[in-house]
Amino acid sequence: MDEGTMPTKKTNTEEAIENDAAKPARGHVHDHVQRYMRRGLMVGAFLPGQVMSLRKLAVGLGTSPMPVREVLSGLVVANALEETKGGSLRVPRLSSDKLSELFSVREMLEGTATEMAAKKARPELIDNLTTINRQLLVAIENRDILNCLSFNQKFHFTLYEAAGSEVLMPLIESLWLQSGPTIYMSLLIPSMPWSAAHHKEILAALRRNEPPAAKKAVIQDIRTTGKALLSVTGSQGLELLFAHNSELQFDYE
Repeated sequence: MDEGTMPTKKTNTEEAIENDAAKPARGHVHDHVQRYMRRGLMVGAFLPGQVMSLRKLAVGLGTSPMPVREVLSGLVVANALEETKGGSLRVPRLSSDKLSELFSVREMLEGTATEMAAKKARPELIDNLTTINRQLLVAIENRDILNCLSFNQKFHFTLYEAAGSEVLMPLIESLWLQSGPTIYMSLLIPSMPWSAAHHKEILAALRRNEPPAAKKAVIQDIRTTGKALLSVTGSQGLELLFAHNSELQFDYE
């Protein structure tokens, strides 16, 4: 500062402009964390019983704890995370009743979305789904768990989004936030080896232009997974013993 000069006070307008300029940056960070957490939950990269470390998430995402805390709090409200008695946040260990209800509602909503999508399915959609399913089959053959999870979620959501419903998609996403973490465990159940057989039935029904058959196939896909998970759900709910140390990396952009 030059001698004899006084610092000028910013006007309210100048302060408002600076505040508005900072908002997009904060909003971008929040969206970044939000995408990471929602994607991780829906594809099953976060597991039942896994405790969310605020510090580790913040460091891993290159941000401060504040936006992480905000996003996690929102996911508690959405029933995707739960608060323990000790104050930690973790992925819920779903009881058999909760698991059964979630998968039953998934059957209704995702079956409806599939039927709607099948009624307007174009060759481009079928080709896209075929490509995704082919990638899933390769991942299954290679026992590539992360890509199994990712391509499975991508297949389902590509199909449902083709329904063009602004009402169904948010509801389906909410259900996947809650049930997605269980999908990892379904890969480990010997009695239900993943084969994507129902995906092939869905594709065949789309090619034949048979919406009811496509709906039936996606319902059977969901029901098969739900039954398998219920068969290994204990009295304390569904949990993987090593969930607390899981470090699955995934694409969320």
